[in-house]
Amino acid sequence: MAADALIDHYARAFLESAEAKGLTRAQLCPEWTGDGERFGEHELAAISRNAKMLLGDEFGGLTAHPVPIGSLQLMCELTTLSRTLGDALSRAFRFYALLTNDLSFALDVADGVAMITMTIADPSRDPRCVLPEWWLLFWQRYGQWLIGEEIPILSVEFNHDPAVALGDYFHVLGGNCRFAAPATRLCFAAALLDRRVLREVEDLDRFLAPRPVDLVSVDGVEAGLAAALRSRLQAHLQRDRVMPKLEVLAHELGICGQTLRRRLEAKGLSYRALKAEVRREVALKCLNDDAMPIHEASLRAGFAEPNGLSRAIRSWVGVSPTDYRAMMAAGQTGPQGNA
Repeated sequence: MAADALIDHYARAFLESAEAKGLTRAQLCPEWTGDGERFGEHELAAISRNAKMLLGDEFGGLTAHPVPIGSLQLMCELTTLSRTLGDALSRAFRFYALLTNDLSFALDVADGVAMITMTIADPSRDPRCVLPEWWLLFWQRYGQWLIGEEIPILSVEFNHDPAVALGDYFHVLGGNCRFAAPATRLCFAAALLDRRVLREVEDLDRFLAPRPVDLVSVDGVEAGLAAALRSRLQAHLQRDRVMPKLEVLAHELGICGQTLRRRLEAKGLSYRALKAEVRREVALKCLNDDAMPIHEASLRAGFAEPNGLSRAIRSWVGVSPTDYRAMMAAGQTGPQGNA
């Protein structure tokens, strides 16, 4: 299961918050019998849903004041009436500004990049720092559903440290993910703000229907160009140990290199950045395999020299590959201020 450590982390955050307010594990996840094991996508769905319903708080007790049940659905109904994605996000953020002072969202645009910035009034009520990750991921996923199109993340920043291995975050949020940053924000191509909203109020029942939590895909949104290129890059790395030129992938997709480059630019992406993301994800996945020699991990990630991985890991997380493995074995996730 993709991002299983993140799913378990989120489930435990909602569980701990609800238990601190007097609810029991049997109330929150009555079918759970796997003490000592990770919570999965079914358990996360049950725990988050039951915690919110039993507490009467759509923020699951992670903020100072409860937000009434039904607020999310009302926000979604209002935003489906919007003309464009930009209109929908602006309307959603105004809705929450009227509803609560415990957290806020802002949408800004600069140099062709749209930025969603999130602020939490009292972070101490969310000790596992779930709300920033949960809500930034929600806005990206909800935005994709509204326009029926993939919204590639250009970068995402959090002002807390990672809770699980970086590879899980990269798999869900992309390789340009930074922790211990000055602010909490998610960036994507501003051109997507002009995409028309395709969904209607009648479509919401399916979007909001209870289901196992999937942090990677969105129902009704097909994987787009960026996802297709990442998949092909990973396949090339696995087979050839090298990254292909853009023209090679363009030929595989049945288009010319210039067309592929234009399509990437339209989404605020670059082929170079995509290759870096894939290389980072593959490298960290290989390092999580303690039986794999570091020089082999370097080759599988597409580095021409054995010490290429060492230099890259130091730039990503501030430590050597050996130290990174030791941190993973000790249950740590990375040094303060690096990602």
